[in-house]
Amino acid sequence: MSWLGRLGAPLDILVRIPPLFIMDSILNRSFLWFIVPYDHLSSWKEYFIWLGIMTVFFIGGFCLFFFSQRKLMQIYSYLFTICILLASYWYNLHYVYQIHSQQITDHYFTLTSQIPEPLEMKNGDFIKNGLIQLFLSSLYHLVWIFQRYGTEDNRVSNSLGQIGIHLSFLFPIILKISSQSDKFILWSPMAALLFPMFLMTMDILSSLSEFLFMTRRMYSIIHLTISTVGLHAFLEDQWKRLHVPQVLRCFYVCRLVYILVQHFIRWPKHPLERVDIEETDLSYETWAEIIQNLLVRNCETLIALLGTTSVISLIAHYVGLFMAFCIGSNSEEDRNMGTVSAILFFILALQTGLTGLAPDKRLVRLYRNLSLLSTAILHFIHGMVNPVLLSLSASRNMSIIKHVRALAMCLFLIVFPVCLLTYLWREHSASTWLLAVTAFSVEIIMKVLVTLSVYTLFMIDAYRDKFWEKLDDYVYYVQSMGNTIEFFFGVFLFCNGGWIMLFESGGTIRAMMMCIHAYFNIWVQAKEGWKVFMKRKTAVNKIKSLAEATMEQLQEYNDVCAICYQELKSARVTRCNHFFHSICLRKWLYVQDSCPLCHQVLYQPNTNAGPHKNNNHNDYQNNIVINDDNILNHQ
Repeated sequence: MSWLGRLGAPLDILVRIPPLFIMDSILNRSFLWFIVPYDHLSSWKEYFIWLGIMTVFFIGGFCLFFFSQRKLMQIYSYLFTICILLASYWYNLHYVYQIHSQQITDHYFTLTSQIPEPLEMKNGDFIKNGLIQLFLSSLYHLVWIFQRYGTEDNRVSNSLGQIGIHLSFLFPIILKISSQSDKFILWSPMAALLFPMFLMTMDILSSLSEFLFMTRRMYSIIHLTISTVGLHAFLEDQWKRLHVPQVLRCFYVCRLVYILVQHFIRWPKHPLERVDIEETDLSYETWAEIIQNLLVRNCETLIALLGTTSVISLIAHYVGLFMAFCIGSNSEEDRNMGTVSAILFFILALQTGLTGLAPDKRLVRLYRNLSLLSTAILHFIHGMVNPVLLSLSASRNMSIIKHVRALAMCLFLIVFPVCLLTYLWREHSASTWLLAVTAFSVEIIMKVLVTLSVYTLFMIDAYRDKFWEKLDDYVYYVQSMGNTIEFFFGVFLFCNGGWIMLFESGGTIRAMMMCIHAYFNIWVQAKEGWKVFMKRKTAVNKIKSLAEATMEQLQEYNDVCAICYQELKSARVTRCNHFFHSICLRKWLYVQDSCPLCHQVLYQPNTNAGPHKNNNHNDYQNNIVINDDNILNHQ
């Protein structure tokens, strides 16, 4: 790959940062403040004019972000061309002013005197101005060639255009040498811009026609793509094309550097505070204030909040990779901690109105949101270590290192919430936020204890010589207790969120999140738990309807269970005269009612039970137990 190809992706990221700065500066009311001072708006008419201007620029910046790299470079070249023309006009204006300052009117003098003189040109120093104009004209010609790259053009037109550009930029000097008329020289800086502006206008008009054609073509492509592969695939492709996470992180870094430069340029704030800055180091309090200021400033607008979210996503991603490495997990789902953390942080920020708070309150709210996010990450880590630990115990893997790594992670999931709660309750008084953090922390501790209990039961079973028929019952009791506690914590968090919405800080987003929480964490869990309980109860009733094998039948059968291949010390006899462990057959009945060997129906429902019970019976056949499915696989 050539060096241009290697620079393609970084350049595509860099060219999308300026539109983000435009939208961010509009949201924090610092965009074009010297032209449209919003603090001095005196009437509703001026306010609506200002609002209209800012809306146009915001929509323009938003659209710029989605342009292709080639179009963005072309737009930036036009902006750079305008800067070159302004610089040329600036120098020519001062050159003319130095020659004929006495003949310029008071109004003309008022306009020009506000602009500082870039170079000291005395006695009509046209050589210095001529060199500057030659440099600017050469730069303008290079940009003009870049804008016309890929169009049908020839060297003759390029040469003529280069000569015309040089002569236009040097027009005030040429006019001074060839003519002594002061009347035309006063207008020469403006006349010098006519030919370059004509070239730029023609290029813009040709680009507009091309842009309209490309817009219609792009609309057709987007419509065809969505209808072919779907909206989700299209959005994912655009997410990769625009490099959204990388652009937001680069924007965050650039904004961070800008705030730091802005802070240190104004250091010291008072002359008496620092007599000699080189001999005085920044104190701890000063650095703490700087860090706090950076955290607050990078959450003051929605665009800045997206940049902060992308950085938190990157940090959480590497934390997840480290945790997965520690416990030895290779699952792809365990590497999505960055995405989950970013979504949670952004939802918390919108739910609490982080961007609309005062700086001091925003810092406190950010601190609280990060505390909630840390407890959520602990739940994600538990979701990583739980299957690993249960798999090690159920598969009878005796690798001490793997067990120690998984158990050490469980110890961390217990110690860290305890330390966090100790610190928070020592430093803060009771509040709804602290109760929420406490509930999340206690919940993760209880989930870890449930995991360790199930792990212990499986390890005991691994060292037993005989088949432990009651193992499934004990595991079910432990997991049911854990699920019940988790359900009550969900109800408590719902009530806590309702109190916050009614008496502290409400909002549409908080109401939506409460509805989602009530459905998925309360209603769905309660429904699934009741379904598991009823399936287990039905399976037990089915097992009790079968005859229990006697010792003479077991000695005569003299075989193993066809489900688990373990020795039959006790068994249930089916109507088709097959022998199975009671617990193994119960697990099989969770899935279907047919015999594992001959596929005959094991359980005939009571014909007097009515159609309603038959429908329930069919539902039990068509569903698989969620909580006990892992146990069936382990066995």
